[in-house]
Amino acid sequence: SEPNPRLALRRSVLDAVVEDIEMFKRGLGAADVARLDQHLQGVRELEQRIARLEQDPPDLAGCVRPTAPDGDFGEIDGRPQLSLKNRVFCDIATLALACDQTRVLSNFITSPLTNKLLAGSSAGHHQLTHDEPDPQPQVNRIVISIMEELNYFLQALDGVQEGDGTLLDHLVLLATSDISYGRTHSLDEFPILIAGGANGRLKTDLHYRSTVAENTSHAMLSVIRASGANVGSYGDAEGRVEDGLGVIEI
Repeated sequence: SEPNPRLALRRSVLDAVVEDIEMFKRGLGAADVARLDQHLQGVRELEQRIARLEQDPPDLAGCVRPTAPDGDFGEIDGRPQLSLKNRVFCDIATLALACDQTRVLSNFITSPLTNKLLAGSSAGHHQLTHDEPDPQPQVNRIVISIMEELNYFLQALDGVQEGDGTLLDHLVLLATSDISYGRTHSLDEFPILIAGGANGRLKTDLHYRSTVAENTSHAMLSVIRASGANVGSYGDAEGRVEDGLGVIEI
């Protein structure tokens, strides 16, 4: 892609009005000055992103026009076509990322506490997690089927070439479930899977099992920072942290 020459015209807005800003600050109280500085910092960061875009425009070689999905996405015998619907979404999401139409998205296979009647199951998903006797073979099959859908998404992302890597190399994807053990809604050893290298900011091919019950907010903060956001903390109340999960960071 060729740099857009108009970007340079919009890049130095703050520099053009710096004297006016300083004069304006003299009539403000400390709290208002702090709020103004926060706003100006956001504007400056936006200018810096525009500057980087001009110097190194994104490689959109993997951007292609998507094929319109066909078929009926309605339920069959009371069972939703989760795999079909999810894969259509994953295909569209992959192209949206490849075409730089979005840089952040979420994919929920089902809503929390869902009791959908899934393929091959005798009862709703939520009911099975509570009522099916151990070792819960139907619940396990449902989990495996959801992991297969995650694998489909990862393969789609890894199939888009971008420069000397793939789309998956250049992003970070965090996948998790609502809980660790459905029967009791336990959060102990909450499972998190992080895929993608975030442009070399995160370690790959690593399995980490916490021995000190670290809050999952640490992992979330690492992911946010690896995405390029300059964030000082993440979470709320007991879940608020200021440090990422160092073991996964580079």
